[in-house]
Amino acid sequence: MLSRIGLNASRCISRRSVRCLTTKNTITDHSTGRVIKLTDPSRPEIADYDNVKPVLAQDKDPYVKYDDQQNRRNINDPLNIEEDYYDIWSPDYFQFVSDKTALKHNGIFFSLIIGFGTAIWYFELNPAKPAMPRSYPFGGLAKDLGAGSKEDEYFYRVKPDTTAEEELGFLANDNQIQENKKAYEQANADFLRD
Repeated sequence: MLSRIGLNASRCISRRSVRCLTTKNTITDHSTGRVIKLTDPSRPEIADYDNVKPVLAQDKDPYVKYDDQQNRRNINDPLNIEEDYYDIWSPDYFQFVSDKTALKHNGIFFSLIIGFGTAIWYFELNPAKPAMPRSYPFGGLAKDLGAGSKEDEYFYRVKPDTTAEEELGFLANDNQIQENKKAYEQANADFLRD
């Protein structure tokens, strides 16, 4: 059984084109007897194929008319043996810049942002608020909203406008409001019992 497998394997080998490295610069094709001179002795697997210089497809001009416009290739263009690394579908290639150039570009970017903000601040180009901020008296109504002590007051109060309180003070009780309140309490005395 084993000898039959070995015999069949030897027939298959003789039918195929078998090449072997003869010297450092040549390969012999045993089926034809032809001696092939290597174009790149460090890569005998490509034999006599002229391995062209690789060109990244992303660096090719996208406005030139190609036979395959999407892949930026023409028919019968010679290909590099590692064309998959250089075609349009390969990972993006980053063209690195020096540290000096990168620092210069970042400096320009941040100085423009800071300059723009400074111009807005200096010339007061920000528009004023269209309405006066709401002010709540007595420290932002902290006691009315449930503060039990001075320590809790910060968490319960509504943000007060302290400058408005200092400038305008609290609104005094209007006499008409007090009169309306008394009239309401008298009219609804049956419903308002303590």
